[in-house]
Amino acid sequence: MIRVSASLPLCLAMGLAFSLGCQKKASEAEHGHGHEATAAGGHAHEAPERPSFAPTLYADGLELFVEYAVLVKGEVSTFGSHLTHLEGAQAVKDGTAEIILTGVGGEQRFSAKVSSTPGIFRLAITPSTPGDVQVKIVWKGPKGQAVFDLGKHTVYPDLAASMKAQVPEVPGGISFLKEQQWNVPYGITRAQNRPMADGFEAFASVMAVPGGEGRVLASVSGRLEGKGFPSIGQSVRQGQRLGGLVPKAGSDLSLGTVQLDFERAKLKLDQAKANHTRLKGLLEQESVPRRRVEEAAREEALAEAEFKVALARKDEVTTGRGGMALALTAPVSGVVSTVNGGPGIQVAEGQELFHIVDTRRLRLEVQVPEAQSGRLAKVSSVWFQAPGQRPVVLESGKGAKVLGQGGAIHPERRTVPFLMEFGNPSGTLKVGASGKAFVRTGTGAQALAVPASALQDEDGLSVVYVQAGGERFERRIVRVGARDGDWVQVRSGVQKDEWVVTTGAHLVRLAASSGKVPEHGHAH
Repeated sequence: MIRVSASLPLCLAMGLAFSLGCQKKASEAEHGHGHEATAAGGHAHEAPERPSFAPTLYADGLELFVEYAVLVKGEVSTFGSHLTHLEGAQAVKDGTAEIILTGVGGEQRFSAKVSSTPGIFRLAITPSTPGDVQVKIVWKGPKGQAVFDLGKHTVYPDLAASMKAQVPEVPGGISFLKEQQWNVPYGITRAQNRPMADGFEAFASVMAVPGGEGRVLASVSGRLEGKGFPSIGQSVRQGQRLGGLVPKAGSDLSLGTVQLDFERAKLKLDQAKANHTRLKGLLEQESVPRRRVEEAAREEALAEAEFKVALARKDEVTTGRGGMALALTAPVSGVVSTVNGGPGIQVAEGQELFHIVDTRRLRLEVQVPEAQSGRLAKVSSVWFQAPGQRPVVLESGKGAKVLGQGGAIHPERRTVPFLMEFGNPSGTLKVGASGKAFVRTGTGAQALAVPASALQDEDGLSVVYVQAGGERFERRIVRVGARDGDWVQVRSGVQKDEWVVTTGAHLVRLAASSGKVPEHGHAH
């Protein structure tokens, strides 16, 4: 799979162009592109060469690019049919394609399964009667079917008559073959009219909600231990024991210190209880003043408080190898995102051991340019895309809510923070992710638009590549307008419903300089 950046150094871009040219030649050799295929190759054109068609049609999520010569009674015509799933731009790898001729002489059907090359169906037909026929290609697969109407065609009585056929002339353009499209990152989308919202671009980052993340630090220097030590990506619940920390010798949390404090507090409490009980008995006999009983009660309460502290401290530690270990527990429920160390590893006091994040609900902090801060009262939604992730739209009342804006301009960035909170049940977005945001402040008018990924910056010009045919492309300089999320308004250069290349446009550009464009299409 070829992956290339639009900003490749010249030498690397030239190398890729050479590679595309070689791939084109190899594809021609294997599948009979051009008119040089011989009978030995099995896919040569009939002689004499007849005028041919190369239409591209779309139906039910599929694209059909087919090449075939005009029809002649009793002569074989090969329809080199290329079928592509529009979603993902992948070759159709299964099913059966059938050509149906309807008209003079009734109905004729010819069918074929996918060839050894995924995406290509080679359909050979021999019309039996001259005259006008309606031609359709029907693909049937495990998950449905698609019907492509090639329109009315004439079946000529002989080869001589067919040579006079008038067929649409195919204009020039950039050639990028189906076999190349299927083997590189590639995709197309129609230019379409859509509502373009008013708004502005900004930078945003993802944050945890308050109480939605926690860090476990080493309270003392010591050694980590524990069975089932957590790993990155593991889900934990609040209060769950993650491991133990055996304090370094000499620490005030060593075995002797913890045990002695506990025993001293227990003994003091027992003595205070006994003294209080004894004095209450003497008070009943009026042998001591009430003041002494009250003092004994306060001493017992204080001793009990000290005992509870010592007990809680003791409960913080559990038996470990060679001593007592401090329990390391999860401060919040969530996913472990950082683990520093493991059983047997020595750590220093204050060192971060675990970082836990609850990603089920997050916040988006948008850094709004100072010049746009006056529009924040009209925010309707925020479009956000982190690198490598699908864009998300945060709309108040639909899984998200506006929390508000900051009251001060950052002195260096000259931005105002704007906060939204949203649900993230799939955990796709991560705390710390940052990327582009588009803050929508109202609905705009309908406008012709293309995905922003279709735009290429070529020497300061905005350029798109239009798929004018299955394997034919045109370079268009466009004038762009407003942007709304991942869509950009196109004021000129592209017409409605034209297919623009949204993935792999730089490869189409390289294909234009990869060598001589084949003068003819596939000869299947």
